[in-house]
Amino acid sequence: HNIERSAVFKEFVQNIREPEDMSFPVPQNLRGILRDYQKLGFKWLKTLDYYRLGGVLADDMGLGKTIQVIALLLSAKTEPEHEPSLIVVPTSLIFNWCAELEKFAPDLKYTTVTGNKTGRQAIINSIPEYDVVITSYPLIRRDIDLYEKLAFRYCILDEAQHIKNPSSRNARSVKLIKARTRFALTGTPMENNLYELWSVFDFILPGYLYSYNRFNEKFVQPAGGEDGYEILDDLSKQIKPFILRRLKKDVLHELPDKIENTMYAELTDEQKKLYLAFLQDIKGEISKE
Repeated sequence: HNIERSAVFKEFVQNIREPEDMSFPVPQNLRGILRDYQKLGFKWLKTLDYYRLGGVLADDMGLGKTIQVIALLLSAKTEPEHEPSLIVVPTSLIFNWCAELEKFAPDLKYTTVTGNKTGRQAIINSIPEYDVVITSYPLIRRDIDLYEKLAFRYCILDEAQHIKNPSSRNARSVKLIKARTRFALTGTPMENNLYELWSVFDFILPGYLYSYNRFNEKFVQPAGGEDGYEILDDLSKQIKPFILRRLKKDVLHELPDKIENTMYAELTDEQKKLYLAFLQDIKGEISKE
């Protein structure tokens, strides 16, 4: 019995460490579009999901975290029990997500929870009709009660540093969302701020980094002491399987050549007048100083 269990456990560890060996096919729409490191990112997300575990996709900015998640969402559409997925983003990124979905996944039916309270309530009531639902951090705080009876396939946070303060309304709200698997996206390293790390893990894998107080006792307080390096090394090993971070320099050979164009734009007459007026003001202020 023990041998059988340890073989299964070894296979689990192997699959988490080397997701490229897992047989998850890249969705048809994205074959020939995803770069190799993005295919690996997709397989990593799928592997964690297979084991009902969450994770943090922390690739450097510009490496296509959105398209790797879109691959995951397309893959979920083929499942027999299809549930909608919820994506929570900063307000400024809502339309970016819409554009990416339209471009790479026209088969996914999506909606955005925006507008006034009445309009948002109507959209939230119709969520089961959609594959993907996008809303913002400020709106989910206001609408969280309306999500109470809904269950999602995935809940995905973009720019997850928006929940770095565990006691904030952002953090408390998204942690109430019911989802089979939770993922967080961030382009910034989280190890610099241990409380931010705890808060994000409290979303993707509640309890894995203990309670807030226990985490504080076990890692935060001792990190400043003489065994600080060892403590942080232990923490790093504990979280490593659940964070995937690639830097631009790691995947440089897969990225297209950088093209730089220098373009000159003449100011219009109105712009020139405005510019000169500002210039006069500033010169006046400097001479007064």
